[in-house]
Amino acid sequence: MALASTSPDPPSPLKHLETLYPLACMLVGEEAAASLLVRVYEQATEALPDERPEAMDDWLALLLEEAPDEGPQTPPPATPDTAPPSADGLRREVAERLVQNTLPVVLATCSATERFVLALGATRAAAPAGLGRLRDRLDKDLSDPSALVRDQLQAVLSAPEAALIDETLSDAELREALRDTLEHRFAPVPSSLRARLRATLRSSSPSPEASEPAPDSAPEPSADATQGQSDWRPARPQPRTLLFVLLVGGLVLAGGLGVSYLTDESSLPSSASPPGLVDFSAEQAGAVTAERAIDEGAEAEAYLDSTWGRQVQLPTIDGARLQGVGRLRTADDIEIPVVLYVDAEGGSRIAAFVYSYALVDRLDDATTLDTQVRAQLAQRDRLIADDQSSEAGLLWRDRANIFVVVSPAFSPDSLRTRVQP
Repeated sequence: MALASTSPDPPSPLKHLETLYPLACMLVGEEAAASLLVRVYEQATEALPDERPEAMDDWLALLLEEAPDEGPQTPPPATPDTAPPSADGLRREVAERLVQNTLPVVLATCSATERFVLALGATRAAAPAGLGRLRDRLDKDLSDPSALVRDQLQAVLSAPEAALIDETLSDAELREALRDTLEHRFAPVPSSLRARLRATLRSSSPSPEASEPAPDSAPEPSADATQGQSDWRPARPQPRTLLFVLLVGGLVLAGGLGVSYLTDESSLPSSASPPGLVDFSAEQAGAVTAERAIDEGAEAEAYLDSTWGRQVQLPTIDGARLQGVGRLRTADDIEIPVVLYVDAEGGSRIAAFVYSYALVDRLDDATTLDTQVRAQLAQRDRLIADDQSSEAGLLWRDRANIFVVVSPAFSPDSLRTRVQP
């Protein structure tokens, strides 16, 4: 009897998609990025098992191979990497706002290859030392993309503005700002692209070795032996097995149609689209309780970081005190951190849900983020009232975090005057 394979399952081919998608957008533009990634995954599925990409460097090399050549680019002069001196709050605030507003202009005016270098440095996808083709195309060392982003900022900003950024923000802070810009421009990966890539992986033809018939003396493989097969190329069912499955499936379908006919239509699930983020939060706010009583903002931020790995800056709400931190657990076992406040006068509760773009993407069946609201969230710390919402609440974005504050006791206008992101 053949034994099942005990080797570990291969890594998911879509593991690196969240990183590859913005890089592809930088290389060929957002409209052509999906086609580029489909070509990349087609090449990956057609490769021999020992030649398929696994590490991020392998995927990046394949991405570059499939991207069209731009031709040689003139390298920008290198900028010394100097640590900026300490700056007062006003200078830092102005510098951060300048970078936030200017980075989209920088990306729009760069060449596609330069945009790719900036995105690669921001996402920390892989050390580009082994990517010889890209280095040759730029004719420069890619180990420090910070010099490139500073040079591009100087080309767009006035001399005093560029000097303020150089003197105030470190290279790490510039990379973080660029990473925020990419996340909010290209996150999440479109669901249509995910579907196309899954279809590409499923439709890949079996390898020549797998299609060769076994010798007459060899026994047919057992069901256990097929469990170790890779997800890359599913086994093709035998005709007799396929016929049996079709017959059983027909019986099940017929039975299901009969039950459906006898079932009252009112018991069928509603086909209405999921509620918006504000409505969803308002509906769930009453079920959230404080699992940890905290009355200091710094302590609550540290708790969110240690429990969920979320680095956030909590809002202050005039006339309200911090009560604690709780969590909402959805039917799909997804956890959403919630910060609870209490109004000092009336005792009404105000709940601040802490989402992220990735978390909202996972909640696709439970709630949606409207396209118009998503576009408004591109501006950081901007208080937004969702016009499509039937509940009172406000949204805003801080880096990759999306805050939703709801309270049945206050209107959006009232909350707007009290909430300070």
